[in-house]
Amino acid sequence: MKHLIFVFSLIFSLNINAQGEVNYYALGNTEMNNKNYVKAQEYYTAALNAEPKNWNILCQLAFCLHKQKRLTVADSLYKICVQNDSTNSKPFWYKGMNHIALKQDSLVIICYKKFILIEKTKGGNLIIGYRNVGHAYERILRKDGLLPWQIDDMVFHLEQIEHIDPSNLEVENIKNFVELVKNQRPANQNGKWILQ
Repeated sequence: MKHLIFVFSLIFSLNINAQGEVNYYALGNTEMNNKNYVKAQEYYTAALNAEPKNWNILCQLAFCLHKQKRLTVADSLYKICVQNDSTNSKPFWYKGMNHIALKQDSLVIICYKKFILIEKTKGGNLIIGYRNVGHAYERILRKDGLLPWQIDDMVFHLEQIEHIDPSNLEVENIKNFVELVKNQRPANQNGKWILQ
C-alpha cells in the first residue's frame, strides 16, 4: 500500500497525465503561481506544441508574456485567441488588461464590453468589466475628452456597479464622480468635452 501511495504522489508531483505524458500546462501554471515567468513560458510553449489549437494554453502563454512586460507580443497572441475562441470571455479579459498596461483605453473599452456580453449569458461577475469600461472612459475624458454619447456610455457602465451591488465600496466614489460630470458637462455639448 505504501508503494502505491508513493507512485501516486510521484505521478502527481511530476504532473503526469493519464496517458503517461508530462502535463506541461500544469507545470506552466505552477511556475506562473511562483512568478517564474520565463520557465512558465517554456512549459506553455511545450504544451502548445502538443496542442497547437488549444486557445486556453495560448491565452496563458500570452498572459505569461504580459507578466514579463512583453505587451506587444502578448497582444498579438491575445488577438489570435479572441479570433478563434470568441465565445470565451477569458481572452477578452486578458486582452483588455494588456491594453490597460499599453495605455490604449479605447481598446480596453472594446475588450471589456465583449467580456461583459459573454459573461451576461453565463451569469458571471460583471462588476469588474463595468468598472474597467467606466475607468477607461474616465481616463479618456480627463486626457482627450469624450463625445456626448461616450459620456452617457461611461455613466451607464459606472452606474451598473451600483445596480449589481449597492453595497460595493466604490459606489460612493462613483456617485460623486458622476455628479461631478453632470454638473460640469456643458448643457449643449457639441464635440468632445474634457473634464478639468
